[in-house]
Amino acid sequence: MLEFTKIQGNGNDFIVIDNREGSMTSPDLSRLAASICERRQSVGADGLLVVEMSERENFTMRLFNNDGSEGEMCGNGARCIARYAWEKKIAGEKMSFETLAGPIHGVVTAPFVELDMGETNLSQGFWGQSLKVEGETFPFVYLVVGVPHCVLFVDNLEDFSHDSLRDIGRTVRYDTHRFPKGTNVNFVQRSGERTLKVVTYERGVEDLTLSCGTGSTASAIAASIVWEMAAPIQVQNPGGDNWVTVSFDETRSICKTYLTGKTVMIAEGRLYDEALPKDIE
Repeated sequence: MLEFTKIQGNGNDFIVIDNREGSMTSPDLSRLAASICERRQSVGADGLLVVEMSERENFTMRLFNNDGSEGEMCGNGARCIARYAWEKKIAGEKMSFETLAGPIHGVVTAPFVELDMGETNLSQGFWGQSLKVEGETFPFVYLVVGVPHCVLFVDNLEDFSHDSLRDIGRTVRYDTHRFPKGTNVNFVQRSGERTLKVVTYERGVEDLTLSCGTGSTASAIAASIVWEMAAPIQVQNPGGDNWVTVSFDETRSICKTYLTGKTVMIAEGRLYDEALPKDIE
């Protein structure tokens, strides 16, 4: 049997396991994620979060999407694993942990978690461009917030059906001519002086999700520049709200961001051997 915890951050849900003993290899974890994240066939989740040992920080976070691919970073996932580490006494309320996108610092004030999302180099993005897809033309911004994000600006999200957002997101996500590594896609509407509505198509999940932490961060950065929106910015996702604080250096080529949102501890349990891929029992 395999012990697990289920946690969600604004509807972005994860299965969390402790692999600090290193009993499971990367191929094991990839197959495990693809198996147990499948909804209706197993526990079901947007992804698998794995706690492993770290020589420099409190622990290492690994993220496996529900298709089995390993992701560099996930904002909501990082908030969930920080809550897990605090609950399990792996780390204190102030912690730091490794990710493939670099070290992350967090503060847990349960149920909320604040993450230092580090610095984003704006010169590495695309600005002031537009793209046409599915008969629609969108002004967009592209930047990397640990993982790649394309921010599409829309006047009114209600003008698009769920299926059309998914189809547009999928088309842009696989536009490898423009985005060689693929990209997450955020549909962003300004809904107030410091408020955004955001729906995200997530690479790896390959569908619209209820919330995306790095997507909220990327959208807030883009809004800070394009619309000169002042921080903190409230990002309204279908699954709940995130708050993003954005500050710039003197050249406005580097920005620092903090992401805050709620986490919910859902359940703890054990997966039976018959629910696990072979050789992992």
